[in-house]
Amino acid sequence: MDTLELARIVGGRHKGNPASFRGFNIDSRQVEKGQLFVALRGRVHDGHDFAREAVKRGAAGLLCERELPVDVPQVVVEDSLQALRRFALWKRENFRGKVVAITGSAGKTTTKEMAAFLLSKVGKVCKTPKNFNSQVGVPLSLANFDKDCDYWVVELGASQRGDVKRLVEVVKPHVRAITAIGEEHLETFGCLDDVVLGNGEVFLDMEEDHAGVLPSYVSHCYQLKNRVIFGEEPLKAKDIRLSVEGVSFSVEGEGFFIPVPSLAVVENALCVFGILQALKLDWKSLGKELSKFNPVEGRFRVIKREGLVLIDDTYNANPPSVRKALETLSLLEGYKIAVLGDMLELGENSAHYHREVGRLCAELGIDLCLFYGDMMRYAYEECKRHSSNAWHFNSREELLDFLKAHMPEKAVMLFKGSRGMRMEELLGGLYLEASGTL
Repeated sequence: MDTLELARIVGGRHKGNPASFRGFNIDSRQVEKGQLFVALRGRVHDGHDFAREAVKRGAAGLLCERELPVDVPQVVVEDSLQALRRFALWKRENFRGKVVAITGSAGKTTTKEMAAFLLSKVGKVCKTPKNFNSQVGVPLSLANFDKDCDYWVVELGASQRGDVKRLVEVVKPHVRAITAIGEEHLETFGCLDDVVLGNGEVFLDMEEDHAGVLPSYVSHCYQLKNRVIFGEEPLKAKDIRLSVEGVSFSVEGEGFFIPVPSLAVVENALCVFGILQALKLDWKSLGKELSKFNPVEGRFRVIKREGLVLIDDTYNANPPSVRKALETLSLLEGYKIAVLGDMLELGENSAHYHREVGRLCAELGIDLCLFYGDMMRYAYEECKRHSSNAWHFNSREELLDFLKAHMPEKAVMLFKGSRGMRMEELLGGLYLEASGTL
């Protein structure tokens, strides 16, 4: 495609000589030669200020809101993000394959990766990179997807009602899945009912041949004509067995193994089986391929070092994902250590949810509970109230020093906290100490 055709599609004004380009980028530091740089205005930075840097790195042109003094063609529009959305919608309307959209309170990225992994066994797949699930990331992903794919797998994120609706208007998915529902982003959602309604926006404007995939415990919340429910018969996991090597389970008499030691990943797999069923694919045979699935970084990735098993679940945390992670830890063999950072963005009831975590740690019999952060003090107090072996730390440095001084020779250690707590730095410091390399 060239910049003149782009201007026609998005209703922009073309400046300069037309040039071909391949793909879009919004980060001037990562622009590759031949890409089009999209100058977006953010709360902190204005992409227009970095256009010159993007051109130096090889940008073939710009999508921008004002003419800039650079020697590449420019498509000038009123709003760069809306223009990107418009192009993404044009791309979607001209796509002839199947589109899968995945949203939910937890497990979105793992489910997306798992679905894309299995669908790649039967066709060409494009998927949302990393966790590009925002109002910017989703249209950017679609704009860069290949048109000759058989499947697009798109992750949809939300922090308030209306977020998923705006994304669905562009993505127009054939199969729409909710991974899980629980307490998330309550500062902006407001309450759990709004989480249910906000994620349920994925089912808006469904057509006759579209299908919804959802967990059984919220199936009564959504009225869908064509749906697949997981977590109850027939898509129910049985005979679940956990070890540090992974998890095995059966569904409808078929056995499956995933090399990720997590109860949550079983629910993710059931959601994927529902997606495959909605696409009229043989989920039983495809599901066997999960034995080759690699865990997503920061999501129950296992690091082994002599007698230590470190579980990296540091990417993010909210009450449902922490509960599931602790339940998983409690079922693994060995001396169990939970290293937990604050769960952020939970609003006025944050203290309550953190106390619940502390109480659960004690009820599950976690051998050593280490809490870090202002809100995890509530978890610590509740845990201690139940006579559990618990400590609280105000800084990662204090916690790391404690771990280095009191590390048992053999243990299974779970590291988890919200993105803003940067728990991966703690995990990295400990592993560097233990092995000399991360």
